[in-house]
Amino acid sequence: MIPVEQIGRFRDSTPSVMALKLQELEVTQYWGVIFSPKGIATLTKQDITGFLSYRQNKRWREISKEDVTADMERLRAALACLIDETRPIAERLDALEPGRGELAVPHLGKAKLSPILLVKYPKQYGVWNDYSERALRGMGLMPEFEDGWHLGRQYEAVNEVLVRLAGEYRVSLWWLDIILERVARLVR
Repeated sequence: MIPVEQIGRFRDSTPSVMALKLQELEVTQYWGVIFSPKGIATLTKQDITGFLSYRQNKRWREISKEDVTADMERLRAALACLIDETRPIAERLDALEPGRGELAVPHLGKAKLSPILLVKYPKQYGVWNDYSERALRGMGLMPEFEDGWHLGRQYEAVNEVLVRLAGEYRVSLWWLDIILERVARLVR
């Protein structure tokens, strides 16, 4: 079991907090515009493949493996649903759940959807991927899912933990994502 205080240790050992904050600002401001209603309406294959590349998102290396651009109209509809804050997040993600949701796009799962949420709404939504899940499990903080919960309710539960940790340790959700990746590497 990894002590939760490891988050604070990794926070305190961040080499350049200012560089990290500038990078976060650059990425969230740029991609926040791309993932706006107007941006999504004109989203190109190059835009989405750009976001999925580490060179442009500066954070997630593994999300570019599968192509999500086979049906751009469907992708635009899915992303418009994802960012629609007039609907509860659980409802939006249930509609996008791979293999089940009415707006699902092949290969567009939580590891791609949650970073889009983070760059669009950096103070509201954290990243749920293999690293963050492994870190939360390693610290004993991964929520238990009830039978019948779909992606949306599961993400709500995970995001509650992420938002709480970010507040508790006074880090942004972007910074927490970096820290949780480091914590995940300690988990056996």
